[in-house]
Amino acid sequence: MSEVSKESFAKRNTLAILSVLRDLKKNQTLVMVSHSRGQFISKILDVDADHHQFLFDLGSSDYENSLAMDADTLNFVAEPAGAKVEFSCSKVRQVAYEGLPTFTCDIPPVLYSIQRREYFRVNVPWLPDYRCSGKLPDTTDFAYRVRDISLGGLGLEIDGMTPPEISSGAVLKDSLIELAELGKFKVDLQYIGAMARKSVSNKGETVSKQRLSFKFPNLSPAQERDLQRAIFELEKQQHMKAKRFQHD
Repeated sequence: MSEVSKESFAKRNTLAILSVLRDLKKNQTLVMVSHSRGQFISKILDVDADHHQFLFDLGSSDYENSLAMDADTLNFVAEPAGAKVEFSCSKVRQVAYEGLPTFTCDIPPVLYSIQRREYFRVNVPWLPDYRCSGKLPDTTDFAYRVRDISLGGLGLEIDGMTPPEISSGAVLKDSLIELAELGKFKVDLQYIGAMARKSVSNKGETVSKQRLSFKFPNLSPAQERDLQRAIFELEKQQHMKAKRFQHD
């Protein structure tokens, strides 16, 4: 998104910013916190208007937290239903909240709440073998490889050029997405369409595949939260992999 169009979604009114932060807290929306040396998943624990600050969870390790404490700027991205929230804050401090260590930061001077966006789509690695299985409309079983996923839907890959007998708009009830250690998710899938893909194998042979596009027609808040955690984790793994390649 260009800076010009992004600017149209900016909120600078403190009450409006507090309202968005409180919604993130109320819905326990996961937040990706990133800085120049890393990132971690968090959630907002409290919004303190009187002291012009908000509190959020520490990362999962002391090392992650020490990097965050050293950072000059932290960037926050959350993806509540149908929107994307972005903001930044300067130096964080560590305080106690309900008896536990917690980060706190000043209320940001500007916050972007971007509506009607395309969901961020993350590609899925070849290994481990992530699968989605269930029943097609004719009740035959299917188990296809997951190629990419977002909060809006996913892409599945099948061998060959002939897509399964399934019409656009058909809903596959209670399909099971299996993302290894990231979890299993039982969701409804609504079929959008298929796209042919050809590639050359390491043996020099042309390989034909189909990418089947599906959307999630009715995720519950709990399903959305669990899926968002898995997507954030996939994104984090890709980020770490890219950094390793840069250093090799």
